[in-house]
Amino acid sequence: MVLQTTAWTGMLISRSLNASVVEAIDSTFDGQHPCRMCEAISNGQHTEERSQKELELLKKGGELKFPEFCVLSVPPRLGAVAVLWPEWGVSIGRCAEAPPTPPPLA
Repeated sequence: MVLQTTAWTGMLISRSLNASVVEAIDSTFDGQHPCRMCEAISNGQHTEERSQKELELLKKGGELKFPEFCVLSVPPRLGAVAVLWPEWGVSIGRCAEAPPTPPPLA
């Protein structure tokens, strides 16, 4: 709805530059003179409705399959940051250090 309101506002402004405000309002809301943004919004709504119908059919047919997710670790690029990275394969326990006891005085 926000996109459609934005499209209508733009249409009113651009059309009122060349015609009266009443004519701009009429041509904006008559449905016969859509702008490119209105056409794109309409196409997107139809695509979304089709996708929802297909999803409902898949749910009813029991054919809805969920993809399997996996975790991918990518090492940082060399030279991307000026921080020394630990070696890959270093255990977490070795990287973490316990705080000093007793805590230092400020």
